[in-house]
Amino acid sequence: MKLKSILSLALLLLTTVAFSQISNLRKAKTSYIKFSDVKSMGSPQLGRADLKAAHDALLKAIEHDKTKEEAETWVYYGLVNADLSLLEDNQSKADEYYRIASEAREKAVALDSEKAHADNLLVLDYSLAQYELNQGIKAWDAEDFLSAYKNFDRAEAFIPGDTTLLYYAGAAAVQGKDYTAALEKYTQLVDNEDFSFHKQILLDIPRIYIMQGDTVQATKYGNLAMEKYPEDSEIATQYIEYNLMAGNEEEVVGAIKAESAKNPGNKTLYYYLGLAYNALQDEASAEEEYKKALAIDPDYVDANINLGGLILNRGIDHWNHVNNQRDLSQQQYETEIKKAHEIFDIAFPYLQKAVDNDDKNLIALSNLQKYYQIKDNQAKADELQAKIDALN
Repeated sequence: MKLKSILSLALLLLTTVAFSQISNLRKAKTSYIKFSDVKSMGSPQLGRADLKAAHDALLKAIEHDKTKEEAETWVYYGLVNADLSLLEDNQSKADEYYRIASEAREKAVALDSEKAHADNLLVLDYSLAQYELNQGIKAWDAEDFLSAYKNFDRAEAFIPGDTTLLYYAGAAAVQGKDYTAALEKYTQLVDNEDFSFHKQILLDIPRIYIMQGDTVQATKYGNLAMEKYPEDSEIATQYIEYNLMAGNEEEVVGAIKAESAKNPGNKTLYYYLGLAYNALQDEASAEEEYKKALAIDPDYVDANINLGGLILNRGIDHWNHVNNQRDLSQQQYETEIKKAHEIFDIAFPYLQKAVDNDDKNLIALSNLQKYYQIKDNQAKADELQAKIDALN
């Protein structure tokens, strides 16, 4: 009888201990729910006591045989530690809470084969992503862009496809000059037309490819941007620029004309049209467009360089043609050479204006020097050579 009483007592004690451990999990859940209510009202600091109580209860629950292999135990252990990491001011402590929360998440995922805790695990993922996001913002503010990229990348791993995190990671990679990583993030946003920075993404991707020296991909995405935003002037200008770089002049003449019609005061568009015609060997049309650009801005350096160079080369071509004509009389020869000089003199104002407005431009200096060499003005040619040598 006495033995029976001892056995009954032992059974009672074991039951009490087991219940106690299960109660720890319940206590943790109750305390965490209280904390969550306060957090949802925007005052998580006011719920620190409940969060601490949940943490203490879970420390006991994860050690006991009855609850240590329960997915729910590890879900809540992850949730609590993730929130502690977000509230902690001490960085090393915050990092430790984050590490524990991450490991708890892995354990919970492994144990939750039935996906019974998917909703709470999603909450945990968002908390862990928020921690990485916060660290990324700190790194960005400190201009440690590659560290910021890694934080944003890890945050996005918790919330795959999150547009904001993809954009932040891409932007940080650009700032850190890791263009491959930037493109890996940005290209995932191309099909998401509802993303608020979608147009900016389609502007940035071609620019990144240009920085990598890949005009083929730059043109591909520049064309895609034009398809998506055909009325946008910034997109149209980029489309024109990259197609000119790629040598697709014939394809963009129409686009430049259309854009010029909408923006008749845009000197750059006339300049681009001049470039396109020049590449297509339509010198008369190129000259006309350069002059339109200079009518808007007489000091436009690039237009002066190109127009002056175009006319100068025309004069040189005429000069060479005359000198290759062996059957010309002396009078005919002198008349034709005079025409060449007249062409050179038409080019001169544009050549000089380019140098006046940018005396460190090697092309402008070289073109003007060539003019003076043709004119047999060695002193001026030498003066320009000295400037060229100084720049080199």
